[in-house]
Amino acid sequence: MTRVGSRPKPVLRLAFQRVSAACGIVTPVLAALVGMGVGYIQLGYSFTEQRLSELGASGAPYALIFNVVGLITSGMLVVVFSLGLYSEFNSNRVARIGAGLLTVCGASLLMAGIFPCDIGTVEASASGILHGVFAGIGTFAIISAALAMWLGLKYDAVWRKHSWFSLSIAVVAVALYVPHLFSSLPRWNGAVQRMLVMVLLVWIEIMSIKLLSRSWAGGPIEST
Repeated sequence: MTRVGSRPKPVLRLAFQRVSAACGIVTPVLAALVGMGVGYIQLGYSFTEQRLSELGASGAPYALIFNVVGLITSGMLVVVFSLGLYSEFNSNRVARIGAGLLTVCGASLLMAGIFPCDIGTVEASASGILHGVFAGIGTFAIISAALAMWLGLKYDAVWRKHSWFSLSIAVVAVALYVPHLFSSLPRWNGAVQRMLVMVLLVWIEIMSIKLLSRSWAGGPIEST
């Protein structure tokens, strides 16, 4: 059961939540602009067949931009957002686990940018192998985060609608991740991955907007 308390949130906590929510709102926009922009200017790159990571592969012409701005910076923004989301819930342990998993996702995204994949996303080098590991951890973590939020917010009077939204996102993400993971649609690997990333970015955007509105409302959440 969740009740809305009467005491306002501490000023510093509200300020941090607003900053972290802003980071979450910026992340999908930044990631989309980098992914689309770098892919567009890289000659011969196929949005439908090639995966996003190939834009940052060792030897790719704009790898530095994609890895630093698209992955490392986005990863840092996700971490900050996840910490703000964590602070929103006082004793809702499941929701806090979801926020913690989102932290793992952001950190994994950052590490995936530090260790670029190999050309053709073939995991041959140590960097390519680590990239694949971190990318897999990050994807698993964010889908698990959405599932945790579904369970944790089901009985939350303020966040209940976002509970079922999180479940729908997780279901769609799993449906897209399976063919992407096994490369079962070789001519559409890039398109499927982009749809997966887009779905997950939409979830971050909506959750960020909700957190921002909660921070301006200023009312505390005490979950029991």
